[in-house]
Amino acid sequence: MGKRLGMMSAAIALVALAVGAVNPALGSSGDDDGHRTIRVVSITTEEEFLDLGAEGFSLGDEAVFSSKELKDGQQVGHSGVVCTVVSLEREEVQCVATTWFHGGQITAQGLIAGEPERFVVPITGGSGKYEGAEGELHVLEVSDTREILTFHLED
Repeated sequence: MGKRLGMMSAAIALVALAVGAVNPALGSSGDDDGHRTIRVVSITTEEEFLDLGAEGFSLGDEAVFSSKELKDGQQVGHSGVVCTVVSLEREEVQCVATTWFHGGQITAQGLIAGEPERFVVPITGGSGKYEGAEGELHVLEVSDTREILTFHLED
């Protein structure tokens, strides 16, 4: 169960980081084709595994966590994430994340299989100055509680 909890935790944290990376003030590089790339570090601050299905790791179990988003060592936002076990056969979870920044929120959602150190999830929307946010988040796990996000926004 520890290995699978680690997978869910990493997935959740990474999704949270991706969602939080959209604020242009965080530092980005613009491309000529209407894309921006933003990088942040996400640190997990709270985490809980909920054994909701059959006893032990099973369908419906959830991992819930919070993280803080950092740019140049300064906190620029925070995130909440819930990952639910959707397939034991594929070792797959579905994660939904929301990140808060001054002026709005960003959401992301995706299926993550196995225990990848790297993965990509889609940005599903936003509010306030992030209304209509879309793109992809590329996540790199550095440790059990730290991820590096490279966020690709489409303008």
